Amino acid sequence: MEVGEGQSLKSDINVTPLVDVMLVLLIIFMLVTPMLQKGLSVTLPKAHNVQAVSEDQKKVVVLVLRQTGDLYLGNNLVDKRQLVQELRIRRSATPELQLQVKADQNVHFEAIRGLLQAGREAGFADVALIAEELRGETSKAGVGLAPRPGG
Repeated sequence: MEVGEGQSLKSDINVTPLVDVMLVLLIIFMLVTPMLQKGLSVTLPKAHNVQAVSEDQKKVVVLVLRQTGDLYLGNNLVDKRQLVQELRIRRSATPELQLQVKADQNVHFEAIRGLLQAGREAGFADVALIAEELRGETSKAGVGLAPRPGG
């Protein structure tokens, strides 16, 4: 096609396909992002003055107790009778692991205390209780350390 003296080429970008692709990517990210949440979700108890601990998956063992009573070691459902044995296996493979207990806020403390005892029987000296930190009107996720016996 020849361009005459009075005509010029138009080089406009058609943005409609670009907008379509961007909207599809936005929808995909909106759907996938909640699924990327680390570990199992529970409604954490709220606490003041929590301490930060390692979130490195290679340095921690997360024990999750849901309101339904289901107990998970990492992402695996575990029987409460086998808990100490499973924790000992994990501890013997990597002695520097820290045990973190993530329990639903509606779980009775007796159940949590049983998890702390199981952790101590398996050889974990410090057990961290994961909680949501309260600071005035804002809140963020944090971790509180369980007290040592006799201290």
